[in-house]
Amino acid sequence: MLTPIGKRILLIPVEVKAGTLLMPNAKPNQFNVVAIGDEVTKVKVGDIIYLEKHYGTEIQHQGEKYLVIEEGSILAKLD
Repeated sequence: MLTPIGKRILLIPVEVKAGTLLMPNAKPNQFNVVAIGDEVTKVKVGDIIYLEKHYGTEIQHQGEKYLVIEEGSILAKLD
């Protein structure tokens, strides 16, 4: 498993749906937190968050795509 460093957060996109249709080409703005760095205080693993329009760095690990962001890029989280 990847572990982000400092205030970084590892995310995967939440699938974007329009009614019953899956929109694979739509740019997601909702993400699931899968790992957090040791300095992150505002979210925890499993949270769903919204991000700024231009965000993070995409990385690939063991065939999976992840997004790494700084904690300050989070706009909101679902409760």
